[in-house]
Amino acid sequence: MNELLIHNPSLTDVTIIQNAFIDEYMTAANGEYVKLYLYLLRLTSGEKAISFSSIAEALEHTEKDIKRALTYWEKQKLLTLSSDENGTLTSIEFIKISPSSSKEQGESFVLSKETAAAKESIREAPKKLPLTQDRIAALKNQDDIEQLLFIAAQYLGKTLSSMEISNILYFYDTLHFSTDLIEYLIEYCVSKGSKSSRYIEKVALEWAKEGITTIAEAKKSTNLYNKKYYAILNVFGIKGRGPAPVEIECMERWLNEYHFTLSIITEACNRTIAQTQRPNFQYANKILSEWHKNNIRQLSDIQILDEKHLKNKKTNVSNNKPAATNKFNNFHQREYDFEELEKKLLNS
Repeated sequence: MNELLIHNPSLTDVTIIQNAFIDEYMTAANGEYVKLYLYLLRLTSGEKAISFSSIAEALEHTEKDIKRALTYWEKQKLLTLSSDENGTLTSIEFIKISPSSSKEQGESFVLSKETAAAKESIREAPKKLPLTQDRIAALKNQDDIEQLLFIAAQYLGKTLSSMEISNILYFYDTLHFSTDLIEYLIEYCVSKGSKSSRYIEKVALEWAKEGITTIAEAKKSTNLYNKKYYAILNVFGIKGRGPAPVEIECMERWLNEYHFTLSIITEACNRTIAQTQRPNFQYANKILSEWHKNNIRQLSDIQILDEKHLKNKKTNVSNNKPAATNKFNNFHQREYDFEELEKKLLNS
């Protein structure tokens, strides 16, 4: 194994981390990639030769993991990798990070918990771009990927389709999930009663948005959502069982797509029980979909929407356009027609 020469045009008696790395690169990167970057910085305290195997051993990774992390930082233009004529990596050089203009101007800010949460909520996962056939072949030839595909097939109980293989390679190559995290992802989705590739991809994208890079972080996130699921079931009076797949699909839409708080979801569930006298996820979903269309963000917004409809109703009455009477007229009318919703649901 050839030895690598790592050098950094900075001070050699300390390990220096540029603020720009922390501000602009660290939070978006896989945690294992950050660990390698910091470890390489530590090794530049005086130029020294180091081998791939010693780096892999120190970080408890395979050499392939190290190469993949190096490639990531090279794409981010934070490292320059040099190879010999045989394509063997011979040196790694750190590139000085140029801060963004706002940082150069000394822009100051206070990052509160609310600001941090808002920043996390708008993080977007990398776009799913088709991999070239050469890249797919190269990935499938990796021992860890070959084993991962085998394990995935065992969990799903079938031979993987081309779409399922493509998704797994996307999680690995684009979302930068480790093979262990992908294995846990599939295990988690199957345990929830869904083997759908669409569902697995949706969960993966949510994890990517949350910045999840380890199994521990994934377990913490899934436990949080499990608590929310059972809180919603409890509002409906459902106890003694876990949520069914169709119920999970509804709750994930309310929590992840609509980004509703539990208080708003609880209000919709209570209105559902009041109207139908039974737990009905489809009915609650209709209400929450209407609230989402009306840009509801907090309970006070619902009150404003109710008042708006009541005002419209009074205007119609004054214009000699009374609302149609039926057995539900004792209930407070709103902009979304509960009666029509129930008719559709009872006839479905």
